[in-house]
Amino acid sequence: MPELSSTKSFLHWMHTTRFEDIPSDVRQMTLLALYDGIGCNLACSMLPSAHRMVDFANLVGGSPDCTMMGFPMRTSALNAAQVNGTLGHGDEMDAHDGDGRGTHILAAVMAGALASGQLVGATGPEVLRGVVLGYELSKRMVRVAAQVERETGKAFGPVDAGNTMGATAAAGITLGLPPDRLEVALGVAAHMSCNIAAYAGETAHMTASFLRGGIGARNGVAAALMAKVGYDAPRDIFDGQPGFFHSRLGIREPGPEFLSGLGEEYGIMGLIFKRHNAGGGYHVARLVLLELMSQNGLSAGDIAEIQEEVVPRRDEGLTSSAHHATVSLSHSGREVLALAALHGGMGLREAHDEKFSNTPEFSAMRDRVKISARSDWAGFEDRFYARVTVITKDDRKLSKESKDRQMTEAELDAKFSYLVGLRAGEDKVRELAQVLKRLDTVSNVAEVMVQLELPEARIDEVRA
Repeated sequence: MPELSSTKSFLHWMHTTRFEDIPSDVRQMTLLALYDGIGCNLACSMLPSAHRMVDFANLVGGSPDCTMMGFPMRTSALNAAQVNGTLGHGDEMDAHDGDGRGTHILAAVMAGALASGQLVGATGPEVLRGVVLGYELSKRMVRVAAQVERETGKAFGPVDAGNTMGATAAAGITLGLPPDRLEVALGVAAHMSCNIAAYAGETAHMTASFLRGGIGARNGVAAALMAKVGYDAPRDIFDGQPGFFHSRLGIREPGPEFLSGLGEEYGIMGLIFKRHNAGGGYHVARLVLLELMSQNGLSAGDIAEIQEEVVPRRDEGLTSSAHHATVSLSHSGREVLALAALHGGMGLREAHDEKFSNTPEFSAMRDRVKISARSDWAGFEDRFYARVTVITKDDRKLSKESKDRQMTEAELDAKFSYLVGLRAGEDKVRELAQVLKRLDTVSNVAEVMVQLELPEARIDEVRA
Protein backbone atom coordinates (compact mmCIF):
# COMPACT_ATOMS: atom_id res chain seq x y z
CA MET A 1 0.00 0.00 0.00
CA PRO A 2 1.55 3.35 -1.03
CA GLU A 3 2.59 5.79 1.65
CA LEU A 4 0.17 8.67 2.16
CA SER A 5 1.20 12.17 1.14
CA SER A 6 1.69 14.81 3.83
CA THR A 7 -1.65 16.35 2.85
CA LYS A 8 -3.56 13.08 3.10
CA SER A 9 -1.77 12.10 6.31
CA PHE A 10 -2.89 15.31 7.97
CA LEU A 11 -6.43 14.88 6.65
CA HIS A 12 -6.52 11.29 7.92
CA TRP A 13 -5.46 12.45 11.38
CA MET A 14 -8.12 15.16 11.47
CA HIS A 15 -10.85 12.83 10.24
CA THR A 16 -10.06 10.08 12.75
CA THR A 17 -9.60 12.39 15.74
CA ARG A 18 -12.91 12.55 17.57
CA PHE A 19 -13.67 15.23 20.14
CA GLU A 20 -13.37 12.59 22.85
CA ASP A 21 -9.89 11.67 21.59
CA ILE A 22 -8.59 15.18 22.24
CA PRO A 23 -6.93 15.35 25.68
CA SER A 24 -9.08 16.92 28.40
CA ASP A 25 -6.64 19.77 29.02
CA VAL A 26 -6.72 20.67 25.32
CA ARG A 27 -10.52 20.60 25.31
CA GLN A 28 -10.58 22.85 28.38
CA MET A 29 -8.09 25.30 26.84
CA THR A 30 -10.23 25.48 23.70
CA LEU A 31 -13.37 26.07 25.73
CA LEU A 32 -11.66 28.95 27.54
CA ALA A 33 -10.29 30.27 24.25
CA LEU A 34 -13.80 30.62 22.83
CA TYR A 35 -15.07 32.08 26.12
CA ASP A 36 -12.36 34.72 26.06
CA GLY A 37 -12.56 35.21 22.31
CA ILE A 38 -16.31 35.80 22.25
CA GLY A 39 -15.97 38.28 25.13
CA CYS A 40 -13.35 40.16 23.12
CA ASN A 41 -15.53 40.05 20.00
CA LEU A 42 -18.48 41.58 21.82
CA ALA A 43 -16.37 44.41 23.22
CA CYS A 44 -14.79 45.06 19.82
CA SER A 45 -18.25 45.26 18.23
CA MET A 46 -18.30 48.84 19.58
CA LEU A 47 -15.26 49.92 17.53
CA PRO A 48 -15.42 51.91 14.28
CA SER A 49 -13.89 49.04 12.27
CA ALA A 50 -16.75 46.77 13.38
CA HIS A 51 -19.39 49.23 12.22
CA ARG A 52 -17.67 49.70 8.86
CA MET A 53 -17.49 45.94 8.36
CA VAL A 54 -21.17 45.54 9.22
CA ASP A 55 -21.96 48.37 6.79
CA PHE A 56 -20.19 46.30 4.14
CA ALA A 57 -22.15 43.17 5.06
CA ASN A 58 -25.43 45.09 4.85
CA LEU A 59 -24.41 46.59 1.51
CA VAL A 60 -23.70 43.26 -0.19
CA GLY A 61 -26.59 41.51 1.56
CA GLY A 62 -27.25 37.78 1.70
CA SER A 63 -29.49 35.20 3.29
CA PRO A 64 -29.88 36.08 7.01
CA ASP A 65 -28.54 32.78 8.30
CA CYS A 66 -25.84 33.79 10.73
CA THR A 67 -25.11 36.15 13.61
CA MET A 68 -22.82 39.15 13.51
CA MET A 69 -21.69 39.29 17.14
CA GLY A 70 -22.81 42.40 18.96
CA PHE A 71 -25.27 43.46 16.25
CA PRO A 72 -29.02 42.84 15.98
CA MET A 73 -29.18 41.85 12.30
CA ARG A 74 -28.10 38.62 10.63
CA THR A 75 -26.34 38.04 7.34
CA SER A 76 -24.93 35.27 5.17
CA ALA A 77 -22.45 32.74 6.52
CA LEU A 78 -19.64 34.32 4.49
CA ASN A 79 -20.41 37.83 5.71
CA ALA A 80 -20.80 36.67 9.31
CA ALA A 81 -17.45 34.90 9.18
CA GLN A 82 -15.83 38.06 7.81
CA VAL A 83 -17.44 40.34 10.39
CA ASN A 84 -16.81 38.04 13.35
CA GLY A 85 -13.27 37.25 12.27
CA THR A 86 -12.53 40.97 12.02
CA LEU A 87 -14.01 41.47 15.49
CA GLY A 88 -11.79 38.65 16.73
CA HIS A 89 -8.74 40.85 16.21
CA GLY A 90 -10.70 44.11 16.35
CA ASP A 91 -7.95 45.52 18.50
CA GLU A 92 -5.41 43.83 20.76
CA MET A 93 -7.46 42.08 23.45
CA ASP A 94 -7.44 38.64 21.82
CA ALA A 95 -5.13 35.77 22.74
CA HIS A 96 -1.78 35.40 21.01
CA ASP A 97 0.75 32.63 20.47
CA GLY A 98 3.18 32.51 23.37
CA ASP A 99 6.13 31.46 21.21
CA GLY A 100 5.74 34.52 19.01
CA ARG A 101 5.11 32.37 15.93
CA GLY A 102 1.61 32.66 14.60
CA THR A 103 -0.59 35.60 13.82
CA HIS A 104 -3.65 35.64 16.07
CA ILE A 105 -4.71 32.27 14.64
CA LEU A 106 -7.74 31.96 16.91
CA ALA A 107 -9.62 34.93 15.40
CA ALA A 108 -10.08 33.38 11.95
CA VAL A 109 -10.41 29.77 13.08
CA MET A 110 -13.06 30.55 15.70
CA ALA A 111 -15.10 32.73 13.34
CA GLY A 112 -15.00 30.14 10.58
CA ALA A 113 -16.11 27.33 12.88
CA LEU A 114 -18.91 29.35 14.49
CA ALA A 115 -20.39 30.63 11.22
CA SER A 116 -20.32 27.14 9.70
CA GLY A 117 -21.66 25.65 12.90
CA GLN A 118 -24.57 28.06 13.04
CA LEU A 119 -25.37 27.45 9.37
CA VAL A 120 -25.78 23.68 9.80
CA GLY A 121 -26.79 23.51 13.47
CA ALA A 122 -23.58 21.82 14.62
CA THR A 123 -23.10 20.79 18.23
CA GLY A 124 -20.75 22.56 20.60
CA PRO A 125 -18.27 19.64 20.55
CA GLU A 126 -18.24 19.71 16.74
CA VAL A 127 -17.37 23.42 16.77
CA LEU A 128 -14.70 22.96 19.43
CA ARG A 129 -13.19 20.05 17.51
CA GLY A 130 -13.06 22.21 14.38
CA VAL A 131 -11.26 24.95 16.29
CA VAL A 132 -8.67 22.58 17.79
CA LEU A 133 -7.84 20.88 14.48
CA GLY A 134 -7.98 24.02 12.36
CA TYR A 135 -5.70 25.77 14.81
CA GLU A 136 -3.30 22.83 14.60
CA LEU A 137 -3.07 23.11 10.83
CA SER A 138 -2.31 26.83 10.90
CA LYS A 139 0.22 26.43 13.70
CA ARG A 140 2.08 23.63 11.94
CA MET A 141 2.26 25.64 8.73
CA VAL A 142 3.94 28.41 10.70
CA ARG A 143 6.37 25.88 12.19
CA VAL A 144 7.30 24.63 8.72
CA ALA A 145 8.05 28.19 7.61
CA ALA A 146 10.12 28.82 10.74
CA GLN A 147 12.18 25.68 10.11
CA VAL A 148 12.86 26.69 6.50
CA GLU A 149 13.94 30.14 7.66
CA ARG A 150 16.32 28.59 10.19
CA GLU A 151 17.81 26.27 7.57
CA THR A 152 18.17 28.84 4.79
CA GLY A 153 18.72 32.05 6.72
CA LYS A 154 16.05 33.68 4.56
CA ALA A 155 13.00 35.55 5.79
CA PHE A 156 9.92 34.61 3.75
CA GLY A 157 7.30 36.70 5.51
CA PRO A 158 3.94 35.27 6.56
CA VAL A 159 3.17 31.91 5.00
CA ASP A 160 -0.61 32.38 5.40
CA ALA A 161 -1.15 35.80 6.91
CA GLY A 162 -4.91 35.46 7.28
CA ASN A 163 -4.86 31.87 8.57
CA THR A 164 -7.13 30.91 5.69
CA MET A 165 -6.00 27.28 5.71
CA GLY A 166 -6.73 26.73 9.40
CA ALA A 167 -10.08 28.50 9.08
CA THR A 168 -10.92 26.25 6.11
CA ALA A 169 -10.17 23.14 8.13
CA ALA A 170 -12.24 24.44 11.05
CA ALA A 171 -15.17 25.31 8.79
CA GLY A 172 -14.99 22.06 6.84
CA ILE A 173 -14.81 19.91 9.97
CA THR A 174 -17.75 21.76 11.51
CA LEU A 175 -19.73 21.32 8.30
CA GLY A 176 -19.01 17.60 8.45
CA LEU A 177 -17.01 17.35 5.21
CA PRO A 178 -15.47 13.93 4.56
CA PRO A 179 -11.70 13.81 3.95
CA ASP A 180 -11.91 13.92 0.14
CA ARG A 181 -14.11 17.03 0.22
CA LEU A 182 -11.96 18.69 2.90
CA GLU A 183 -8.93 18.06 0.70
CA VAL A 184 -10.68 19.91 -2.11
CA ALA A 185 -11.57 22.74 0.28
CA LEU A 186 -7.90 23.13 1.22
CA GLY A 187 -6.98 23.15 -2.46
CA VAL A 188 -9.46 25.97 -3.05
CA ALA A 189 -8.32 27.83 0.05
CA ALA A 190 -4.65 27.69 -0.93
CA HIS A 191 -5.47 29.88 -3.91
CA MET A 192 -7.31 32.33 -1.65
CA SER A 193 -4.64 32.63 1.02
CA CYS A 194 -2.62 35.79 1.48
CA ASN A 195 1.07 36.20 2.27
CA ILE A 196 1.26 39.97 2.46
CA ALA A 197 0.90 41.85 5.72
CA ALA A 198 1.55 45.46 4.73
CA TYR A 199 -0.43 47.15 7.46
CA ALA A 200 2.43 48.54 9.54
CA GLY A 201 1.81 52.12 8.47
CA GLU A 202 -1.94 52.17 8.98
CA THR A 203 -3.43 54.22 11.78
CA ALA A 204 -6.80 52.61 12.44
CA HIS A 205 -6.05 48.88 12.86
CA MET A 206 -8.64 48.14 10.18
CA THR A 207 -6.38 46.30 7.75
CA ALA A 208 -4.76 44.35 10.58
CA SER A 209 -8.09 43.21 12.01
CA PHE A 210 -9.42 42.22 8.57
CA LEU A 211 -6.22 40.40 7.64
CA ARG A 212 -5.67 38.59 10.94
CA GLY A 213 -9.28 37.51 11.32
CA GLY A 214 -11.83 38.52 8.72
CA ILE A 215 -10.27 37.51 5.43
CA GLY A 216 -9.21 34.06 6.60
CA ALA A 217 -12.57 33.29 8.18
CA ARG A 218 -14.52 34.37 5.11
CA ASN A 219 -12.26 32.52 2.69
CA GLY A 220 -12.26 29.44 4.91
CA VAL A 221 -16.04 29.22 4.99
CA ALA A 222 -16.24 29.94 1.25
CA ALA A 223 -13.72 27.21 0.40
CA ALA A 224 -15.48 24.68 2.64
CA LEU A 225 -18.91 25.46 1.18
CA MET A 226 -17.57 25.31 -2.38
CA ALA A 227 -16.21 21.85 -1.66
CA LYS A 228 -19.48 20.84 -0.01
CA VAL A 229 -21.48 21.58 -3.19
CA GLY A 230 -19.04 19.67 -5.42
CA TYR A 231 -16.52 22.22 -6.61
CA ASP A 232 -13.14 20.79 -7.56
CA ALA A 233 -9.55 21.81 -6.87
CA PRO A 234 -6.05 20.26 -6.86
CA ARG A 235 -5.39 17.55 -4.28
CA ASP A 236 -2.26 17.08 -2.18
CA ILE A 237 -1.90 20.83 -1.91
CA PHE A 238 0.86 20.67 0.71
CA ASP A 239 3.02 18.35 -1.39
CA GLY A 240 5.24 18.71 -4.46
CA GLN A 241 5.47 21.37 -7.12
CA PRO A 242 3.62 23.72 -7.48
CA GLY A 243 2.02 23.04 -4.08
CA PHE A 244 1.45 25.46 -1.24
CA PHE A 245 4.85 25.15 0.45
CA HIS A 246 6.73 25.09 -2.85
CA SER A 247 5.08 28.32 -3.98
CA ARG A 248 5.62 30.07 -0.64
CA LEU A 249 8.86 28.59 0.67
CA GLY A 250 10.50 26.85 -2.27
CA ILE A 251 10.28 23.36 -0.72
CA ARG A 252 8.64 20.33 -2.27
CA GLU A 253 7.73 18.60 1.01
CA PRO A 254 6.85 20.22 4.35
CA GLY A 255 9.19 18.02 6.38
CA PRO A 256 8.81 16.62 9.90
CA GLU A 257 7.51 19.86 11.45
CA PHE A 258 4.21 19.25 9.66
CA LEU A 259 3.34 15.77 10.91
CA SER A 260 5.61 14.90 13.83
CA GLY A 261 3.75 14.49 17.12
CA LEU A 262 0.24 14.85 15.72
CA GLY A 263 -2.21 13.99 18.46
CA GLU A 264 0.50 14.14 21.12
CA GLU A 265 1.01 17.89 21.23
CA TYR A 266 -1.48 20.60 20.32
CA GLY A 267 -0.61 24.11 19.19
CA ILE A 268 -3.60 25.68 20.88
CA MET A 269 -2.02 24.88 24.25
CA GLY A 270 0.51 27.63 23.52
CA LEU A 271 -2.17 30.34 23.54
CA ILE A 272 -1.58 33.17 26.00
CA PHE A 273 -4.61 35.21 27.03
CA LYS A 274 -4.07 38.97 27.22
CA ARG A 275 -4.76 41.04 30.29
CA HIS A 276 -4.55 44.34 28.46
CA ASN A 277 -5.38 45.96 25.13
CA ALA A 278 -1.94 46.45 23.61
CA GLY A 279 -0.16 44.92 20.65
CA GLY A 280 3.25 43.64 19.70
CA GLY A 281 4.29 42.67 23.22
CA TYR A 282 3.42 46.08 24.63
CA HIS A 283 0.82 44.43 26.84
CA VAL A 284 3.63 42.95 28.92
CA ALA A 285 5.16 46.38 29.56
CA ARG A 286 1.70 47.67 30.47
CA LEU A 287 1.25 44.83 32.94
CA VAL A 288 4.66 45.47 34.52
CA LEU A 289 4.02 49.21 34.84
CA LEU A 290 0.67 48.71 36.55
CA GLU A 291 2.17 46.15 38.92
CA LEU A 292 4.97 48.56 39.81
CA MET A 293 2.46 51.31 40.52
CA SER A 294 0.23 49.05 42.61
CA GLN A 295 3.06 47.49 44.62
CA ASN A 296 4.54 50.90 45.44
CA GLY A 297 1.33 52.86 45.95
CA LEU A 298 2.00 55.20 43.03
CA SER A 299 -0.43 57.44 41.23
CA ALA A 300 0.17 59.17 37.90
CA GLY A 301 1.05 62.36 39.74
CA ASP A 302 4.00 60.64 41.42
CA ILE A 303 5.73 59.76 38.14
CA ALA A 304 8.60 61.83 36.76
CA GLU A 305 9.67 59.35 34.07
CA ILE A 306 8.85 55.89 32.73
CA GLN A 307 11.58 53.89 31.04
CA GLU A 308 10.85 50.79 29.00
CA GLU A 309 13.45 48.44 27.59
CA VAL A 310 12.30 46.56 24.52
CA VAL A 311 13.35 44.03 21.91
CA PRO A 312 15.22 45.56 18.93
CA ARG A 313 12.98 46.27 15.92
CA ARG A 314 10.07 47.04 18.24
CA ASP A 315 11.93 50.16 19.30
CA GLU A 316 11.15 52.11 16.14
CA GLY A 317 7.41 51.55 16.35
CA LEU A 318 7.26 52.17 20.08
CA THR A 319 9.02 55.50 19.93
CA SER A 320 7.07 56.85 17.00
CA SER A 321 6.04 60.42 17.56
CA ALA A 322 2.93 60.11 15.44
CA HIS A 323 -0.19 60.86 17.44
CA HIS A 324 -3.77 60.81 16.32
CA ALA A 325 -6.87 61.35 18.38
CA THR A 326 -9.45 59.21 16.65
CA VAL A 327 -7.71 55.86 16.18
CA SER A 328 -6.46 53.01 18.34
CA LEU A 329 -3.54 53.93 20.58
CA SER A 330 -2.76 50.30 21.34
CA HIS A 331 0.24 49.94 19.01
CA SER A 332 2.67 52.59 20.21
CA GLY A 333 4.50 51.99 23.46
CA ARG A 334 4.55 55.58 24.64
CA GLU A 335 0.79 55.95 24.25
CA VAL A 336 0.13 52.52 25.77
CA LEU A 337 2.14 53.30 28.90
CA ALA A 338 0.85 56.87 29.21
CA LEU A 339 -2.76 55.69 29.15
CA ALA A 340 -1.95 52.91 31.62
CA ALA A 341 -0.28 55.31 34.06
CA LEU A 342 -3.19 57.76 33.92
CA HIS A 343 -6.19 55.43 33.82
CA GLY A 344 -5.14 51.85 34.59
CA GLY A 345 -7.67 49.22 33.56
CA MET A 346 -7.50 47.03 30.46
CA GLY A 347 -7.08 49.92 28.04
CA LEU A 348 -9.70 49.16 25.38
CA ARG A 349 -12.04 52.04 26.10
CA GLU A 350 -9.18 54.43 26.80
CA ALA A 351 -7.50 53.65 23.46
CA HIS A 352 -10.62 54.42 21.45
CA ASP A 353 -12.38 57.26 23.24
CA GLU A 354 -10.52 60.47 22.47
CA LYS A 355 -11.54 62.13 25.70
CA PHE A 356 -8.84 60.03 27.37
CA SER A 357 -6.06 61.04 24.96
CA ASN A 358 -6.98 64.59 23.93
CA THR A 359 -5.85 66.10 27.22
CA PRO A 360 -2.81 68.00 28.47
CA GLU A 361 -2.30 65.30 31.11
CA PHE A 362 -1.98 62.61 28.45
CA SER A 363 0.47 64.63 26.36
CA ALA A 364 2.59 65.38 29.43
CA MET A 365 2.65 61.74 30.54
CA ARG A 366 3.49 60.57 27.05
CA ASP A 367 6.51 62.86 27.02
CA ARG A 368 7.74 61.22 30.22
CA VAL A 369 7.91 57.77 28.59
CA LYS A 370 11.36 56.84 27.27
CA ILE A 371 12.03 53.74 25.18
CA SER A 372 15.34 51.99 24.58
CA ALA A 373 16.27 48.78 22.77
CA ARG A 374 18.04 45.87 24.44
CA SER A 375 20.58 44.31 22.08
CA ASP A 376 20.75 41.14 24.19
CA TRP A 377 17.05 40.47 23.58
CA ALA A 378 17.04 39.09 20.08
CA GLY A 379 15.09 35.84 19.95
CA PHE A 380 11.41 35.16 19.40
CA GLU A 381 11.20 34.16 23.04
CA ASP A 382 12.05 37.77 23.97
CA ARG A 383 9.15 39.35 22.06
CA PHE A 384 6.91 39.11 25.10
CA TYR A 385 9.40 40.24 27.70
CA ALA A 386 9.69 43.72 29.19
CA ARG A 387 11.57 45.71 31.77
CA VAL A 388 10.05 48.91 33.11
CA THR A 389 11.63 51.49 35.40
CA VAL A 390 9.65 54.26 37.07
CA ILE A 391 11.47 57.30 38.38
CA THR A 392 9.33 59.16 40.88
CA LYS A 393 9.24 62.87 41.60
CA ASP A 394 10.83 62.18 44.99
CA ASP A 395 13.80 60.51 43.18
CA ARG A 396 12.98 56.86 43.78
CA LYS A 397 13.98 54.47 41.00
CA LEU A 398 11.70 51.41 40.84
CA SER A 399 12.32 48.61 38.33
CA LYS A 400 10.67 45.36 37.40
CA GLU A 401 10.91 42.93 34.51
CA SER A 402 8.71 40.06 33.47
CA LYS A 403 7.80 37.77 30.63
CA ASP A 404 4.20 37.32 29.60
CA ARG A 405 2.22 35.16 32.00
CA GLN A 406 -0.81 33.02 31.43
CA MET A 407 -4.04 34.26 32.98
CA THR A 408 -5.82 32.16 35.56
CA GLU A 409 -9.44 31.22 35.02
CA ALA A 410 -10.43 33.71 37.72
CA GLU A 411 -8.57 36.44 35.84
CA LEU A 412 -10.30 35.39 32.61
CA ASP A 413 -13.64 35.68 34.40
CA ALA A 414 -12.78 39.21 35.51
CA LYS A 415 -11.73 40.15 31.97
CA PHE A 416 -14.91 38.65 30.49
CA SER A 417 -17.02 40.44 33.09
CA TYR A 418 -15.41 43.79 32.27
CA LEU A 419 -15.56 43.48 28.48
CA VAL A 420 -19.07 42.04 28.21
CA GLY A 421 -20.30 44.26 31.04
CA LEU A 422 -18.98 47.31 29.17
CA ARG A 423 -20.84 46.16 26.07
CA ALA A 424 -24.08 44.72 27.44
CA GLY A 425 -24.34 44.94 31.24
CA GLU A 426 -23.93 42.54 34.14
CA ASP A 427 -27.04 40.47 33.44
CA LYS A 428 -25.64 39.55 30.02
CA VAL A 429 -22.29 38.71 31.62
CA ARG A 430 -23.89 36.12 33.88
CA GLU A 431 -26.10 34.71 31.10
CA LEU A 432 -23.29 34.28 28.59
CA ALA A 433 -20.66 33.05 31.02
CA GLN A 434 -22.91 30.21 32.06
CA VAL A 435 -23.61 29.21 28.44
CA LEU A 436 -20.11 29.60 27.00
CA LYS A 437 -18.37 27.66 29.75
CA ARG A 438 -20.63 24.74 28.92
CA LEU A 439 -20.27 24.98 25.15
CA ASP A 440 -19.06 21.38 25.07
CA THR A 441 -22.54 20.27 26.14
CA VAL A 442 -24.54 22.37 23.65
CA SER A 443 -26.59 20.39 21.11
CA ASN A 444 -27.00 23.23 18.60
CA VAL A 445 -24.53 26.12 18.53
CA ALA A 446 -27.07 28.28 16.68
CA GLU A 447 -28.92 28.64 19.99
CA VAL A 448 -25.77 30.15 21.50
CA MET A 449 -25.11 32.49 18.58
CA VAL A 450 -28.58 34.01 18.90
CA GLN A 451 -27.65 35.15 22.41
CA LEU A 452 -24.77 37.18 20.95
CA GLU A 453 -27.14 39.41 18.94
CA LEU A 454 -27.31 42.81 20.66
CA PRO A 455 -28.44 46.36 19.91
CA GLU A 456 -25.69 48.37 18.24
CA ALA A 457 -23.33 50.37 20.46
CA ARG A 458 -20.31 52.61 19.98
CA ILE A 459 -17.30 52.86 22.25
CA ASP A 460 -17.42 56.63 22.65
CA GLU A 461 -21.05 56.43 23.83
CA VAL A 462 -20.41 53.94 26.63
CA ARG A 463 -20.63 55.22 30.18
CA ALA A 464 -18.05 54.15 32.72
